[in-house]
This record gives sequence, structure tokens and C-alpha cells, in this order.
Amino acid sequence: MTKFKNIVVLPKTDLLNVNAKSSDELVAAVAEGNGRAGKFVYTAAEIVALALRAERRLERSGLPQADRVGFEATFEHEGPSAAAYKYSAVGRSVTLRRASKGWVLTNIDEITVYPKSAERVTYRATEAQITEMQRRAVADLKQIAA
Repeated sequence: MTKFKNIVVLPKTDLLNVNAKSSDELVAAVAEGNGRAGKFVYTAAEIVALALRAERRLERSGLPQADRVGFEATFEHEGPSAAAYKYSAVGRSVTLRRASKGWVLTNIDEITVYPKSAERVTYRATEAQITEMQRRAVADLKQIAA
């Protein structure tokens, strides 16, 4: 497991910019985290795209910008797609955290991926964030009178 501190993946100014580019610092960190692995790993450009996906998830939830700090997203790479591939392989997962300055890379972990396995995404939020998301999800509903 490779832990990182304060490596900005997607700055606050680019949160919804689909043309956001990866920084040299991120490229170096990803190279360090992936080591010699070349398959079933995320590149720096892909990690920027993952941060954009996570930000879109927050946008859909309706959570205000000020309440998004601390939200985490973990992406586990998909496995081999070839039907002839019968064995597990070593891949990487990436964990991103929403900070006040944007999305930051916190971990790149070694994982085992299996043939035909899909990418797995796990989102984690604080209790206050979950409560606010639930409240906003039903805010426009009115109860049916019995």
C-alpha cells in the first residue's frame, strides 16, 4: 500500500472540467504507487477521470459544496477480460478523498483481480453527509393521505 499526502488530483477550480489534466506531481505519485505493474492499474489521466466521476456523484446527491469535504471514493480496477485468462492477477485500487482544495489521492493499494470481474466502486461518507443526502433525496415528496 502506498499512502500519499496532499497530492491534488483535481483542483477545486477544475471540479467539473472534463478537460482537466493530470499534474506532474500526480504522474510521479502514480508511477511510484504502481511500481513496475503495467496492467490492471490506473494511469494519472484515468485517476483524474475517476475524480470527475466522484464529483458528478456528489453533484447528483445535491450535497452542498461546503459539506463535501471528507467524502471518499475507492475504485478497484477490473480484471482480465479475455475468456482464456483463467488465473487471478495483481492490480491496483485507488482511494480519493474530497478536500477543501479539491480531490486528493490518499492511497494506491495492491489488490487481486479476477478474470471477467468488473470495476468496483465504493463511496464512503460521514454520517452528517449521509443524513443530508437522504434529506435532499426526499425533499420534494409529499405523503399520500390515507
